[in-house]
Amino acid sequence: MPRLRILDYLIIILSLLVVTASVFWSSSSGGGESRAEVEASGQIYIMPLSRDGSLVLKGPVGETRVEVSGGEVFISDSDCRDKICVAMGHISSPSSWVACLPNRVFVRVINDNPTEEAGVDTTAF
Repeated sequence: MPRLRILDYLIIILSLLVVTASVFWSSSSGGGESRAEVEASGQIYIMPLSRDGSLVLKGPVGETRVEVSGGEVFISDSDCRDKICVAMGHISSPSSWVACLPNRVFVRVINDNPTEEAGVDTTAF
């Protein structure tokens, strides 16, 4: 097995620095205000994540409750059968979403800063 030379170590260190810098750069906050965009029954409701609150929406199956608490949005209760939307949990990062398909409720997080919203999804890597 060939030995690693100084240039090999330099390439490895530079590669690690580039990867580390790109992770910090892509996950840095853009400074814009995040808010939840809730779509139900053809209507769009905006809920700022900086203010706690709740919204009860009526759908084909019954009611769905969307809540904002601690800078996160989530579906806390729904009259749908499986309650998969409740199990999806809390979201707070731009382009994240939660949906209750039986009640036709779609919730996503948007941001005022367009570069933050259109950023690379680093969680997929």
